[in-house]
Amino acid sequence: MANFGAMPFETGPDGKIVYGAPRRATSEIGARCLAAAMLATSPGAVVFSYEGEASSKTITNLVIIDQYEAEAAETPPMKEAA
Repeated sequence: MANFGAMPFETGPDGKIVYGAPRRATSEIGARCLAAAMLATSPGAVVFSYEGEASSKTITNLVIIDQYEAEAAETPPMKEAA
């Protein structure tokens, strides 16, 4: 039976990806909603499925289903002073 989860991530100062704490979800759509909500505090998140029990650390068949990334806010060009 597949289990689902979401995990936030960001890019560290050395350019490597740093992952946050994973969160379990009861369904794929729940994991997708959780990942989308993680964008409020992280620049990105992944949705994944796995088999096994996370509490006993016997995870198998880990598959990343999707990745969400917050778009960088762009500053509109400034008008030239007259």
